[in-house]
Amino acid sequence: MRKIDDSIKQQNQAISLMIVIIIGIALQFLAGWPMMIIVGIIGALLVRRHRTAFAVGFVGITLSWLIIFAYLISVGHALEIANFFVGLLGLNNMGGVLIAISCIIGGLLAGMGGLLGRSIVEFIDEIIAGKAIEGE
Repeated sequence: MRKIDDSIKQQNQAISLMIVIIIGIALQFLAGWPMMIIVGIIGALLVRRHRTAFAVGFVGITLSWLIIFAYLISVGHALEIANFFVGLLGLNNMGGVLIAISCIIGGLLAGMGGLLGRSIVEFIDEIIAGKAIEGE
């Protein structure tokens, strides 16, 4: 049985980042924020190190959410709505801070998903390698 790392070709960090951004935008509109963990796991399949898996997930989803918020601010009233909710806390005109915090939280979700995905891939690969040695 082939290992997962042997089945999926390792990608350049920039290519992995672009894939994560595109999938992140698509899944955000289709399924919502909990899917960002899945996007991080997909990003982890494309790289081979834990540090890189976290970075690709974190930066990819942070940028995809910034793109989404920039779009919503330009065509809608996202900044006014964010200012309203921050105003309920007594902080006036700090909607941009709320948007930035949201992007960081989404990035952390995807980064942890990347770490989880990379750890699971390595764990499964070790099990497969152990069975291959026992079967010989």
